[in-house]
Formats: sequence, C-alpha cells, structure tokens
Amino acid sequence: MGKVLIIEDSEDLRLSLRDLVGKAGCTPFTAATGAEGLRQLECQLIDVVFLDIGLPDADGIELISVIHDLAPDVDIVMLTGNDDARSAVNSLKSGAVDYILKPFDLVEFRHILNRLMAGRLSARQETLASREKSGTVNLIGNSRGMIQLKDDIQTAAQVRVPVLVTGETGTGKEMVARAIHRLAGAGAGVFAKVDCGTLSASIIEAELFGSEKGAYTDARETRKGLVEIADGGVLFLDEIGNLPLALQPKLLRLVEESTFRRVGGVKDIQVNVRIVAATNADVVEEVRRGRFREDLFYRLNVIGLTIPPLRERGGDVILLANHFLRHFAGEMKKRIKGFSPRTEQLFLDHDWPGNVRELKNIIERTVIYCQREWATPVGLDVVRTEDGHAGDDELVTLRDMERRYIRKVLLRTGNNKSAAARILDISRTTLRDKLKD
Repeated sequence: MGKVLIIEDSEDLRLSLRDLVGKAGCTPFTAATGAEGLRQLECQLIDVVFLDIGLPDADGIELISVIHDLAPDVDIVMLTGNDDARSAVNSLKSGAVDYILKPFDLVEFRHILNRLMAGRLSARQETLASREKSGTVNLIGNSRGMIQLKDDIQTAAQVRVPVLVTGETGTGKEMVARAIHRLAGAGAGVFAKVDCGTLSASIIEAELFGSEKGAYTDARETRKGLVEIADGGVLFLDEIGNLPLALQPKLLRLVEESTFRRVGGVKDIQVNVRIVAATNADVVEEVRRGRFREDLFYRLNVIGLTIPPLRERGGDVILLANHFLRHFAGEMKKRIKGFSPRTEQLFLDHDWPGNVRELKNIIERTVIYCQREWATPVGLDVVRTEDGHAGDDELVTLRDMERRYIRKVLLRTGNNKSAAARILDISRTTLRDKLKD
C-alpha cells in the first residue's frame, strides 16, 4: 500500500507504531532523531511521515518545511502531547495534514493511516484514468507529428482490427501499443508481448501458440501460448519484420480466421485477440525481396501508425528532457532546477540517432553525476565550441553540414518553411526539394 516513516524518539512507541504500520500492509521505516529521519527520506520514496513534535535534535514544526523540500508530495502527521495542542495547530499551518495527541488510541492511528493511504491510492487512480481518457498515456509531445499520432491512437483503440506501428529504434513503439491497450478500456484483457527479433523460429512458435504434451522433447504437459493467454486482449508482436517465413502462414491464419493450433496439436482453437505489430524495418522492401509475405503485410497494416523520429519533433526534445529530468531527480532525491538555455540548444541541435531511448539514457546519466542546480548533459556524443558550433575535431561532409543547418533553421522558425526559406536565401520550392532529398 505504501511506505511510512515514523520519526519518534520513544523507542517503545516507535516499535509499536512500526508493528501497526506493517499489519496495515505498508512498509515501515523508523528514525529516533530528525537527522536520521531526513537521511531515510533521502534514500526512500516515502508516502506518509508520522513526526514527533519534540525530538532531541530538532523542532518538529521546523522539520516540516525541510521534509517537504526533500519530498514535496509526502503527507506529514504530527505526534504531540496533550499539553502542546497549540503547537499541533501551528503544525497544520506549517504544512502537516493532521496531528494526534499523546497518549493516543492506536485505533485512531490506524484510522488516520488508512485514510491517508486510501486518499493517495485514489489520487493515483484518478491521475491514471484522466491520462487514459485524454489519449496521451505516456506520450509526451506537441509537435505536429505527435499530435497526429495521438489522434490515430484514439481511432485505433476504438476498433478491434490489426495495427502496424512503424518507427526507428528507440522511438517508443511498445508504448504506443500499450496506449492502444489502455485506451480500449477495462474490458481490454491482458497485454502480451513477443519479441520476434531475438528468438528462434521454434521458440517463437511455442511462445505464440503453445504446445501439446509430447509435441517435442521435455514437453511433459500441455502448455498455453501467448495467443491463448491474450484471448480478449492485445498480442504485441515486436520486430515483426524478423518473423521467420515458416511461421508467417500460421500468423496469417490467426489474423484472418482467429484460429490456430498448438505445436503438436490437431484441434483448432478459436480466440478473440487484437494484433498490434511493430517494426523498425522497411516492410515494403522486405516484401519486395521475398522475406515477408505480401498478404500478411496487408492484413497487419489495416491501421498503420508511424512514430516520427526525435530529430523531426522540434521542441518535443525539450519537453521530454525535462520530463526525464524530473523523473530521475525525484527517484534519486536530487534537487535540480533544470537545463540552461545553452544545454537546451545542444539538445535541439543533436541528431538523436537513438531517439527517445538515447535521450532517456543521457538524462539518467546526467542526473547520476549532477552535483549542481542546473544540469549539463553527460554522454551526448556531439562536440561543441563556446559559440555552440561544431568543433574543429568533428569532420562532416558539406551535405551533412547543410542538412544540420537547414534542420536548425526549421527548429528556430517553428517549422515555418516560408520563414526558413527567407533565412536560407532560397526559394520555398528549393527548400521543399532539399527536404524531400
């Protein structure tokens, strides 16, 4: 249910409260002094703090603001004596959510704990529900491509037809698949994933369709596959372009007829499963080369969703960078204000070959090593001089340099092609041709 910290100098009371918290289904942490409690807050994501108002090394009321600096979302309940009711009222004004007068009834303690934990759970559920209803579950970005993608996800979630998600490595194809699953509602069933790019043909077949007892060596019992497990839900086929040709007819039958047979089986099994496939490969080219069945491609591509690469999403990179910064800074209990304007410009100028995954990894490393209020990226593979241009050690072709500069101008103009053409001193038609190229 959550984590609870008890900061109380009386050992007997501290241990009694610890036992009560554990019996309530929460994880208890204890501290005998204010300093020890603050160290616990630096190491743990605490939900509720029960704080003694009179500690040997600190004033409980003064600690409230310090605790909220370390953990802004934590709920604080003061523990105070009957003769100090005025201080209890002052604690509420300082940011505590409640107080208990000593000696108190343990039933009252349990009631307050349950009420606070229920409130936090309800708030989390409401946040999740509002995100799912808005259609922006785990998808951050205001660029034109991302707005279109969010609209397409809403459309895809309303119908049970196959979806093919395409995009470069690291763009978040699985997150799109999970967004479709969540938006489908409470009756969407389970979400099951198969990675077609890392498993052998025999393993993928058994993972997908299951196996009958005795179908192969060590098959001592009948085993359900993910197709059966995902019945009524979503089956996510990652890297579908790598699916072996021998298995493609079986997948086509599942898509067209909603039936399949287990490995070694003779009976058809009917299922109602939603197929969402994803790939970073050019499936049309794979079809042309005979490595992917044309009929399967068309059946999977009833709704096609394309995730734009990060380098084409303009200011989305700043939104994502700040999102990851808040996430990792909170996780590691670090107080970081953000990025400097120059750092943001570095993000905008970078090509991001690894897309959102690369950005996330860089921000995580940045937070790990950051010791200042303003973060400087760690691991960004771009060399810059003081004026922000490429350094002398970075040798690029004229074509690549032109491509970078055109992208930079488009970012600065908010993707206004007319304004970009004027800055570049070329016609809009020439700019359009260069963009196509």
